[in-house]
Amino acid sequence: MDRKHKIAFIFLDEIHHIYHFVSIAVELSKQNEVHILTYPGKHELLHKALEKLNGTNVIVEKLQTSLFRAFTDKLKNRKLPRKGFWIKKHQNYILTNFDAVVFSDYYHHYLLRARGENPRPKFIKLFHGPPGRGYSYNKELLDFDFQILYSQFHSEQLKEKKVLVKNWTIAGYPKLDVIKFKDVKPLFSNERTTVLYNPHFEPALSSWHSMGLEILEFFFNSKKYNLIFAPHINLFNKLGGDDASRIPEKLFNAENIHIDLGSEKSVDMTYVNEADMYLGDVSSQVFEFIINPRPCVFLNPHKIKFKKDINYRFWHCGKVVNNAEKLPNALKKAPKRFDKKHRKIQEIMNLENFYFEKGSTASQRAAVAITEYLDKNL
Repeated sequence: MDRKHKIAFIFLDEIHHIYHFVSIAVELSKQNEVHILTYPGKHELLHKALEKLNGTNVIVEKLQTSLFRAFTDKLKNRKLPRKGFWIKKHQNYILTNFDAVVFSDYYHHYLLRARGENPRPKFIKLFHGPPGRGYSYNKELLDFDFQILYSQFHSEQLKEKKVLVKNWTIAGYPKLDVIKFKDVKPLFSNERTTVLYNPHFEPALSSWHSMGLEILEFFFNSKKYNLIFAPHINLFNKLGGDDASRIPEKLFNAENIHIDLGSEKSVDMTYVNEADMYLGDVSSQVFEFIINPRPCVFLNPHKIKFKKDINYRFWHCGKVVNNAEKLPNALKKAPKRFDKKHRKIQEIMNLENFYFEKGSTASQRAAVAITEYLDKNL
């Protein structure tokens, strides 16, 4: 390492992004000056994760948006600042004080335009989940100077989609460095099969808007299954466009149903580890579920022709059904189908999805690669 670099991680998202960057920030802070730039708030999960990782060197800066925007955000009950206004206010500070800026999403545009032809700071892209749908291959990936990838398969897919930049590295899946698999107290004190239902938030892709309540009602009346209903954290906000008040109160009180609409446990793999079976649509969370291979069932209410579409690669891990009427039979047959066919498919996908290497973690490898890249290019 030639010198100490000053690196900013920008966090303006919901909590599901935290585990995708925080361990890399901690590893980088052992040899560099690392800041997490975010908005004012308690940020309980962020601070908890930093404490867990002994990230005392990481500087958390809580930067306010403009007073007028803060006022309008409060009036409209926004939990997060509007990213564009926040970035425009702080872009001069970010562009003149840091050697690199790390993003886990696509809100880099204002900084990209303001940076112009200046080679500094470098823009580094982290992903917030394994590659699955078209979102994973966004053309805006080409805006970044350096990409941190999960596996050889990840790099091959980005190259095929023509969104792999010149400078990249394969590190593995850093979230697994934060989430230590551990025994947790079971949610249910019975012998039923526990199913995790994890619908996505986008109406055009999700199973929730067309059949979600019907699915919850099926489990409410079931004597065979427990249900963990832990949808994407954005389902019941502006992005998902639905209202949680539509969920009948009886479902929140059912002994065999656990509902979590956005707590820490909905993003830290607690439910992924707890469940015996996965039920979903297009969320890449299924790739976390099959790290420990188990039966899956997928919902395709939009009747998408998926078999040769890489964006629905995960649907080969289980039975796909088009309507709720076919769900009971699909769940019943899922264990046998898993043993006969889907276990092997899931094991192969695991090897494709996540790179592992003895003697180092994904976060350590990412930190080394970022530091070496900055040493050579600044």
